[in-house]
Amino acid sequence: MNAAALDVVRRAVARGDYFRGSAAHLGAKAGHKEWMHFAVYAPGLDLLVNYSVVDDVRSNAKEAPSLARLVYIARTDRWQGEVEQVSRATLGLGRIEARFDQSTLTFDGHEYHLEVRPRRGWLEADLRLEPVTVPSLIQNVDVGDGPPIHWLVVPRLHASGWVRVHDRKFELDRAPAYHDHNWGSFRWGRDFAWEWGFGLPPRADNPWSSVFVRLSDRGLTHTLMQGLFLWKGVREQRVFRGHELRITREGLLRADRVCKLPGAMGLLSPGTATDVPQRLRLRAEGRGDRVDAVFTSAEIAQVIIPNDDDDGVTIINEVAGRFELEGRVRGEAVAIEGPAVFEFLGR
Repeated sequence: MNAAALDVVRRAVARGDYFRGSAAHLGAKAGHKEWMHFAVYAPGLDLLVNYSVVDDVRSNAKEAPSLARLVYIARTDRWQGEVEQVSRATLGLGRIEARFDQSTLTFDGHEYHLEVRPRRGWLEADLRLEPVTVPSLIQNVDVGDGPPIHWLVVPRLHASGWVRVHDRKFELDRAPAYHDHNWGSFRWGRDFAWEWGFGLPPRADNPWSSVFVRLSDRGLTHTLMQGLFLWKGVREQRVFRGHELRITREGLLRADRVCKLPGAMGLLSPGTATDVPQRLRLRAEGRGDRVDAVFTSAEIAQVIIPNDDDDGVTIINEVAGRFELEGRVRGEAVAIEGPAVFEFLGR
Protein backbone atom coordinates (compact mmCIF):
# COMPACT_ATOMS: atom_id res chain seq x y z
CA MET A 1 0.00 0.00 0.00
CA ASN A 2 1.43 3.34 -1.01
CA ALA A 3 2.08 6.23 1.36
CA ALA A 4 -0.64 8.45 -0.13
CA ALA A 5 -3.32 5.80 0.45
CA LEU A 6 -2.18 5.23 4.03
CA ASP A 7 -2.27 8.97 4.66
CA VAL A 8 -5.92 9.06 3.54
CA VAL A 9 -6.70 6.26 6.02
CA ARG A 10 -4.90 7.95 8.90
CA ARG A 11 -6.55 11.31 8.37
CA ALA A 12 -10.00 9.68 8.18
CA VAL A 13 -9.37 7.80 11.44
CA ALA A 14 -8.20 10.94 13.24
CA ARG A 15 -11.22 12.95 12.02
CA GLY A 16 -13.87 10.41 12.96
CA ASP A 17 -12.70 8.04 15.68
CA TYR A 18 -12.49 10.24 18.75
CA PHE A 19 -14.14 9.97 22.17
CA ARG A 20 -17.44 11.88 22.24
CA GLY A 21 -18.11 11.70 25.97
CA SER A 22 -21.30 12.24 27.93
CA ALA A 23 -23.17 15.53 28.09
CA ALA A 24 -24.78 14.61 31.43
CA HIS A 25 -22.44 16.96 33.29
CA LEU A 26 -23.88 19.79 31.15
CA GLY A 27 -27.43 18.98 32.20
CA ALA A 28 -28.38 16.45 29.53
CA LYS A 29 -30.26 13.32 30.55
CA ALA A 30 -27.89 10.59 31.72
CA GLY A 31 -27.64 7.42 29.66
CA HIS A 32 -24.63 7.88 27.39
CA LYS A 33 -22.72 4.71 26.52
CA GLU A 34 -19.47 4.59 24.58
CA TRP A 35 -16.85 1.98 23.91
CA MET A 36 -13.89 1.23 21.66
CA HIS A 37 -13.60 -2.40 20.70
CA PHE A 38 -10.62 -4.23 19.20
CA ALA A 39 -10.27 -7.79 17.91
CA VAL A 40 -6.95 -9.39 16.97
CA TYR A 41 -6.17 -12.79 15.44
CA ALA A 42 -2.91 -14.69 15.58
CA PRO A 43 -2.06 -18.39 15.24
CA GLY A 44 -3.54 -20.03 18.34
CA LEU A 45 -5.05 -16.80 19.69
CA ASP A 46 -8.21 -14.68 19.42
CA LEU A 47 -8.11 -11.51 21.52
CA LEU A 48 -10.92 -9.01 22.26
CA VAL A 49 -10.26 -5.78 24.19
CA ASN A 50 -12.97 -3.23 24.98
CA TYR A 51 -12.55 0.19 26.64
CA SER A 52 -16.04 1.16 27.87
CA VAL A 53 -17.41 4.28 29.60
CA VAL A 54 -21.09 4.62 30.52
CA ASP A 55 -23.21 7.02 32.56
CA ASP A 56 -24.19 5.59 35.92
CA VAL A 57 -28.02 5.52 35.81
CA ARG A 58 -28.54 3.70 39.10
CA SER A 59 -30.94 5.42 41.51
CA ASN A 60 -28.18 5.96 44.11
CA ALA A 61 -25.65 7.35 41.61
CA LYS A 62 -23.96 10.66 42.25
CA GLU A 63 -24.62 13.65 40.00
CA ALA A 64 -23.41 13.04 36.40
CA PRO A 65 -21.05 10.14 37.25
CA SER A 66 -19.59 7.64 34.83
CA LEU A 67 -18.44 4.04 35.11
CA ALA A 68 -15.38 2.80 33.23
CA ARG A 69 -14.81 -0.87 32.48
CA LEU A 70 -12.05 -2.80 30.76
CA VAL A 71 -13.24 -6.00 29.11
CA TYR A 72 -10.61 -8.46 27.87
CA ILE A 73 -11.34 -11.90 26.48
CA ALA A 74 -8.77 -14.31 25.04
CA ARG A 75 -9.27 -17.63 23.30
CA THR A 76 -6.39 -20.09 23.12
CA ASP A 77 -7.76 -23.58 23.73
CA ARG A 78 -10.88 -21.96 25.27
CA TRP A 79 -12.40 -18.55 26.00
CA GLN A 80 -11.42 -16.83 29.24
CA GLY A 81 -11.73 -13.23 30.28
CA GLU A 82 -12.66 -10.55 32.79
CA VAL A 83 -14.82 -7.45 33.10
CA GLU A 84 -12.86 -5.09 35.37
CA GLN A 85 -14.41 -2.04 37.00
CA VAL A 86 -11.80 0.69 36.59
CA SER A 87 -11.01 2.80 39.65
CA ARG A 88 -9.42 5.68 37.74
CA ALA A 89 -10.16 6.54 34.11
CA THR A 90 -9.30 9.54 31.98
CA LEU A 91 -10.55 10.21 28.45
CA GLY A 92 -9.14 12.61 25.90
CA LEU A 93 -12.42 14.02 24.60
CA GLY A 94 -12.09 14.91 20.94
CA ARG A 95 -9.06 12.58 20.72
CA ILE A 96 -8.29 8.88 20.61
CA GLU A 97 -6.79 8.73 24.07
CA ALA A 98 -7.73 6.90 27.25
CA ARG A 99 -6.20 5.59 30.45
CA PHE A 100 -8.04 2.92 32.42
CA ASP A 101 -5.93 2.37 35.56
CA GLN A 102 -2.70 0.93 34.07
CA SER A 103 -4.18 0.16 30.64
CA THR A 104 -4.00 2.78 27.89
CA LEU A 105 -5.26 3.47 24.38
CA THR A 106 -3.75 6.11 22.08
CA PHE A 107 -3.53 6.97 18.39
CA ASP A 108 -0.30 8.68 17.33
CA GLY A 109 -1.47 9.72 13.86
CA HIS A 110 -0.22 6.48 12.35
CA GLU A 111 -1.18 3.58 14.65
CA TYR A 112 -3.38 2.73 17.59
CA HIS A 113 -1.32 1.69 20.59
CA LEU A 114 -2.94 -0.62 23.14
CA GLU A 115 -1.28 -1.37 26.45
CA VAL A 116 -3.41 -3.84 28.37
CA ARG A 117 -2.32 -4.10 32.01
CA PRO A 118 -5.31 -5.34 34.02
CA ARG A 119 -5.26 -5.91 37.77
CA ARG A 120 -5.51 -9.64 37.32
CA GLY A 121 -2.19 -10.30 35.71
CA TRP A 122 -2.89 -13.47 33.73
CA LEU A 123 -3.19 -11.41 30.54
CA GLU A 124 -1.01 -8.57 29.26
CA ALA A 125 -0.62 -7.03 25.82
CA ASP A 126 1.43 -4.36 24.09
CA LEU A 127 0.13 -3.89 20.56
CA ARG A 128 0.41 -1.44 17.69
CA LEU A 129 -2.50 -1.56 15.24
CA GLU A 130 -2.04 0.11 11.86
CA PRO A 131 -5.36 0.92 10.12
CA VAL A 132 -5.26 0.01 6.41
CA THR A 133 -8.89 0.72 5.40
CA VAL A 134 -10.83 3.98 5.44
CA PRO A 135 -13.38 3.78 8.28
CA SER A 136 -17.11 3.75 7.70
CA LEU A 137 -19.11 6.14 9.91
CA ILE A 138 -22.77 5.30 10.45
CA GLN A 139 -24.80 7.80 12.50
CA ASN A 140 -28.34 8.16 13.83
CA VAL A 141 -29.34 4.51 13.57
CA ASP A 142 -32.90 4.01 14.81
CA VAL A 143 -33.28 1.40 17.56
CA GLY A 144 -37.06 1.60 17.71
CA ASP A 145 -38.08 2.82 21.15
CA GLY A 146 -35.18 5.08 22.09
CA PRO A 147 -32.59 7.58 20.88
CA PRO A 148 -30.40 6.59 17.91
CA ILE A 149 -27.00 4.98 18.21
CA HIS A 150 -23.86 5.65 16.20
CA TRP A 151 -20.78 3.70 15.24
CA LEU A 152 -17.54 3.86 13.33
CA VAL A 153 -15.90 0.76 11.84
CA VAL A 154 -12.28 0.23 10.82
CA PRO A 155 -12.62 -3.26 9.35
CA ARG A 156 -8.96 -4.04 8.81
CA LEU A 157 -5.78 -3.28 10.71
CA HIS A 158 -2.36 -4.88 11.01
CA ALA A 159 -1.43 -5.76 14.59
CA SER A 160 2.19 -6.06 15.77
CA GLY A 161 3.57 -6.58 19.24
CA TRP A 162 2.93 -9.24 21.85
CA VAL A 163 0.22 -10.79 24.00
CA ARG A 164 0.78 -12.92 27.10
CA VAL A 165 -1.95 -15.31 28.29
CA HIS A 166 -0.85 -16.98 31.53
CA ASP A 167 2.58 -18.47 30.70
CA ARG A 168 2.17 -18.34 26.87
CA LYS A 169 3.52 -15.38 24.95
CA PHE A 170 2.36 -14.67 21.39
CA GLU A 171 4.52 -12.51 19.12
CA LEU A 172 2.48 -10.74 16.43
CA ASP A 173 3.73 -9.30 13.13
CA ARG A 174 1.03 -7.60 11.02
CA ALA A 175 -1.66 -9.98 12.24
CA PRO A 176 -5.26 -9.35 11.08
CA ALA A 177 -7.25 -7.03 13.38
CA TYR A 178 -10.56 -5.17 13.51
CA HIS A 179 -11.87 -2.10 15.38
CA ASP A 180 -15.23 -0.46 16.00
CA HIS A 181 -16.37 2.48 18.11
CA ASN A 182 -19.96 2.73 19.39
CA TRP A 183 -21.75 5.54 21.22
CA GLY A 184 -25.24 6.79 22.02
CA SER A 185 -27.81 7.25 24.78
CA PHE A 186 -29.55 3.89 24.64
CA ARG A 187 -30.61 1.71 27.55
CA TRP A 188 -29.89 -1.99 28.05
CA GLY A 189 -33.03 -4.10 28.11
CA ARG A 190 -35.04 -2.07 25.60
CA ASP A 191 -36.61 -3.68 22.55
CA PHE A 192 -33.57 -4.02 20.29
CA ALA A 193 -30.94 -6.60 19.43
CA TRP A 194 -28.08 -6.86 17.00
CA GLU A 195 -26.06 -9.36 15.00
CA TRP A 196 -22.63 -8.13 14.03
CA GLY A 197 -19.55 -9.68 12.49
CA PHE A 198 -16.59 -9.15 10.23
CA GLY A 199 -14.55 -11.23 7.83
CA LEU A 200 -10.85 -10.80 7.20
CA PRO A 201 -8.59 -12.97 5.05
CA PRO A 202 -5.51 -14.36 6.82
CA ARG A 203 -3.31 -13.38 3.86
CA ALA A 204 -2.34 -9.72 3.45
CA ASP A 205 -2.34 -10.00 -0.35
CA ASN A 206 -6.12 -10.60 -0.38
CA PRO A 207 -7.53 -7.03 -0.63
CA TRP A 208 -11.10 -7.77 0.49
CA SER A 209 -12.59 -7.04 3.94
CA SER A 210 -16.20 -7.29 5.09
CA VAL A 211 -18.51 -6.22 7.91
CA PHE A 212 -22.07 -7.43 8.48
CA VAL A 213 -24.70 -5.86 10.76
CA ARG A 214 -28.39 -6.33 11.45
CA LEU A 215 -30.38 -4.41 14.08
CA SER A 216 -33.80 -5.75 15.03
CA ASP A 217 -36.31 -6.00 17.83
CA ARG A 218 -35.36 -8.41 20.62
CA GLY A 219 -37.67 -11.07 19.25
CA LEU A 220 -35.84 -10.95 15.87
CA THR A 221 -39.19 -10.46 14.10
CA HIS A 222 -38.70 -6.93 12.80
CA THR A 223 -35.51 -5.66 11.15
CA LEU A 224 -34.60 -2.02 11.83
CA MET A 225 -31.59 -1.96 9.49
CA GLN A 226 -29.18 -4.39 7.90
CA GLY A 227 -26.13 -4.22 5.69
CA LEU A 228 -23.15 -6.07 4.31
CA PHE A 229 -20.18 -3.76 3.73
CA LEU A 230 -17.27 -4.72 1.47
CA TRP A 231 -13.92 -2.99 1.17
CA LYS A 232 -11.35 -3.58 -1.54
CA GLY A 233 -7.99 -2.35 -0.36
CA VAL A 234 -8.32 1.06 1.29
CA ARG A 235 -11.77 1.98 0.01
CA GLU A 236 -15.30 0.77 0.63
CA GLN A 237 -16.30 -0.97 -2.60
CA ARG A 238 -19.94 -2.04 -2.13
CA VAL A 239 -22.70 -1.81 0.48
CA PHE A 240 -25.67 -4.19 0.27
CA ARG A 241 -28.60 -2.77 2.25
CA GLY A 242 -32.16 -3.61 3.18
CA HIS A 243 -33.95 -5.64 0.52
CA GLU A 244 -30.64 -6.59 -1.17
CA LEU A 245 -29.71 -8.77 1.79
CA ARG A 246 -31.33 -12.03 2.91
CA ILE A 247 -30.30 -13.55 6.26
CA THR A 248 -31.01 -17.09 7.40
CA ARG A 249 -30.31 -18.58 10.84
CA GLU A 250 -29.79 -22.34 10.91
CA GLY A 251 -29.90 -24.46 14.04
CA LEU A 252 -28.66 -23.47 17.48
CA LEU A 253 -25.15 -23.58 18.90
CA ARG A 254 -25.02 -26.25 21.59
CA ALA A 255 -21.79 -25.64 23.49
CA ASP A 256 -20.31 -27.94 26.12
CA ARG A 257 -19.09 -24.86 28.00
CA VAL A 258 -19.92 -21.16 28.00
CA CYS A 259 -17.51 -18.57 29.43
CA LYS A 260 -19.64 -16.06 31.40
CA LEU A 261 -18.37 -12.58 32.27
CA PRO A 262 -18.24 -11.27 34.88
CA GLY A 263 -18.27 -14.61 36.64
CA ALA A 264 -20.81 -13.58 39.29
CA MET A 265 -23.37 -12.70 36.60
CA GLY A 266 -23.44 -16.35 35.60
CA LEU A 267 -25.70 -16.84 38.64
CA LEU A 268 -28.36 -14.75 36.86
CA SER A 269 -27.93 -16.58 33.57
CA PRO A 270 -26.83 -20.15 34.31
CA GLY A 271 -26.49 -23.05 31.90
CA THR A 272 -25.15 -23.46 28.40
CA ALA A 273 -28.31 -23.06 26.29
CA THR A 274 -28.15 -20.07 23.93
CA ASP A 275 -30.14 -18.58 21.06
CA VAL A 276 -26.97 -18.24 18.95
CA PRO A 277 -27.37 -19.87 15.52
CA GLN A 278 -25.15 -22.76 14.52
CA ARG A 279 -24.85 -21.12 11.12
CA LEU A 280 -25.70 -17.63 9.89
CA ARG A 281 -26.13 -17.46 6.10
CA LEU A 282 -26.09 -14.25 4.09
CA ARG A 283 -27.12 -13.76 0.48
CA ALA A 284 -26.55 -10.29 -0.93
CA GLU A 285 -27.77 -9.49 -4.43
CA GLY A 286 -28.43 -6.32 -6.41
CA ARG A 287 -27.42 -4.25 -9.45
CA GLY A 288 -25.67 -7.24 -11.01
CA ASP A 289 -23.62 -8.05 -7.88
CA ARG A 290 -24.04 -11.17 -5.78
CA VAL A 291 -22.29 -12.46 -2.67
CA ASP A 292 -22.96 -15.54 -0.51
CA ALA A 293 -21.49 -15.89 2.96
CA VAL A 294 -21.79 -18.17 5.96
CA PHE A 295 -20.56 -17.89 9.54
CA THR A 296 -20.30 -21.22 11.38
CA SER A 297 -20.30 -20.91 15.18
CA ALA A 298 -17.81 -22.86 17.30
CA GLU A 299 -17.26 -21.47 20.82
CA ILE A 300 -18.96 -18.80 22.88
CA ALA A 301 -18.22 -16.25 25.60
CA GLN A 302 -21.04 -14.21 27.14
CA VAL A 303 -20.81 -10.71 28.59
CA ILE A 304 -23.87 -10.40 30.87
CA ILE A 305 -25.12 -6.87 31.55
CA PRO A 306 -27.84 -5.84 34.04
CA ASN A 307 -30.72 -4.05 32.32
CA ASP A 308 -31.12 -0.35 33.02
CA ASP A 309 -34.87 -0.38 33.75
CA ASP A 310 -35.77 -3.82 35.11
CA ASP A 311 -34.29 -6.84 36.90
CA GLY A 312 -33.44 -8.71 33.70
CA VAL A 313 -30.14 -8.96 31.85
CA THR A 314 -28.85 -8.33 28.34
CA ILE A 315 -26.39 -10.88 26.98
CA ILE A 316 -23.68 -10.07 24.46
CA ASN A 317 -22.59 -13.35 22.89
CA GLU A 318 -19.04 -13.27 21.49
CA VAL A 319 -18.85 -16.27 19.19
CA ALA A 320 -15.67 -17.63 17.62
CA GLY A 321 -16.09 -19.52 14.38
CA ARG A 322 -15.36 -19.69 10.68
CA PHE A 323 -16.39 -17.15 8.02
CA GLU A 324 -16.58 -17.89 4.30
CA LEU A 325 -17.65 -15.41 1.60
CA GLU A 326 -17.55 -15.56 -2.17
CA GLY A 327 -19.20 -13.83 -5.10
CA ARG A 328 -18.76 -11.13 -7.73
CA VAL A 329 -18.88 -7.38 -7.21
CA ARG A 330 -18.54 -4.92 -10.09
CA GLY A 331 -17.32 -7.74 -12.29
CA GLU A 332 -14.59 -8.87 -9.87
CA ALA A 333 -14.39 -12.11 -7.96
CA VAL A 334 -14.57 -11.71 -4.16
CA ALA A 335 -13.44 -14.39 -1.71
CA ILE A 336 -12.74 -14.33 2.03
CA GLU A 337 -12.20 -17.36 4.25
CA GLY A 338 -10.81 -17.43 7.75
CA PRO A 339 -11.48 -17.35 11.49
CA ALA A 340 -13.92 -14.73 12.77
CA VAL A 341 -15.76 -13.58 15.86
CA PHE A 342 -19.42 -12.63 15.47
CA GLU A 343 -21.47 -10.86 18.12
CA PHE A 344 -25.11 -11.60 18.92
CA LEU A 345 -26.89 -9.32 21.40
CA GLY A 346 -30.19 -10.41 22.92
CA ARG A 347 -31.84 -11.82 26.01
